[in-house]
Parts: sequence; C-alpha cells; structure tokens
Amino acid sequence: MRVWLTTVAALLATALYVQLHPPLDLAVGRGALARCPAAFGAWNGTDLSFENAVVEQLAADDLLIRRYRRGDDLVWLCVVYHQNRRLGAHDPRVCYESQGYLVDPATRVTLDAGTERLTANRFIVQRRDDRRVVYYWYVTDGMNTPDADAFRARMALHGALANRSWGAFVRVEAAVRGRDDDPAQRAARDFAARLVPALRAVLAPAAGGHVEAPMAGGRP
Repeated sequence: MRVWLTTVAALLATALYVQLHPPLDLAVGRGALARCPAAFGAWNGTDLSFENAVVEQLAADDLLIRRYRRGDDLVWLCVVYHQNRRLGAHDPRVCYESQGYLVDPATRVTLDAGTERLTANRFIVQRRDDRRVVYYWYVTDGMNTPDADAFRARMALHGALANRSWGAFVRVEAAVRGRDDDPAQRAARDFAARLVPALRAVLAPAAGGHVEAPMAGGRP
C-alpha cells in the first residue's frame, strides 16, 4: 500500500511540474524570428513543434515552423536562421527523401513579391496521398537567392568585412488537393508574396536595424 501511495504521489508531482514548466518548444521563433507575423492577410498561422534531434542537427540560432491556413488552402513555413556562420544552408530535398517522399528535380521560378521579383527553387514531393509543392530560397543582407553557394559566399564576405554575418533558409510548401498542382502553387506564390517584405522587417535587427533591399535577380 505504501509503495502504491508513493508511486501515485510521484506521478502527481511529475504531472504538476510539467503543467507549471511546459517543455520548451524550440521551433517557435524566440530570437530574431519572434517578430514573424502570425497572420498575413487571410492567412492565419499556428506554431508547430520540431523534434529535438532535428533541431540539434540544424544547429540554428533561431528556428520557426508554422502552419498557415486560408480557407481550404494550407501552407507550411520553415525559417532557419544563423548568425556568424559561413555554412548556414542545406538542401531540403534530402529531408523529404529521408522521410520517404518521392522528390522531383528542383527547378527555378520567379515569384512576384510586391515590388520585388524573387527567384526561388521549386520541387514537388509525394508520399502516398500526401503531395506538396515546395519553394525555398536563402536570405542574407542584400540578397534573396536560390543559390546556396552564392548565399554562403555573401555570408563569408560580410563576416570578413564586418566581423559579423547572418543568414536564413526559407521554405514555403503548400498541400495539393486532388490531382491538380496549380491551386497549391498559386497559394504558395500568394503566401510568398506577403512573406518576403515582412521578413525584411523581421530580420532587420540582425543587420543593426537595417536590411538592404535585394538586388535584381537575387545576385550579389
């Protein structure tokens, strides 16, 4: 009887501790990304969690994983932010392949983002009935680019000249309903158009309160 009471007391104490000290969600943007809007027009976001092992592997200074919904349209946003690192880029296709998705070869597309034109990578993934359109690109001071090597070179240059640098990997994916990819692509493009100018304001503190406007075509 005493053992049973001790066990129950321990379980109750654990439950109370967890309630008062919930586990820290490392994917909700606690640094530079904390200011990322939870809504873009009709798009409303919900923060998602990430496995601790994945977070550690990314070795990011800040991380944001969020799902946005607009009516029946659904997109996921992932932003991985690094400071003072020359290697802050990764290939997201590897992540999907490791989860069992079939991944189409990536192509480059131009997205209209307000007054800007953004060149991004696009590919399509599918695992059974789960099919998604994925766009991704890299952001650093003065550059939005689909080219990981150009992104790393710009970060290295800024690090050498100013002894500090920052960069972010941005991924937008949209769920495909049925067999038609076009609505998902339109949804992802609409979301990206709202996201790009907002990210400039979000990341401005990383550049001392100012982020240069990207140059045409995303080239340095």
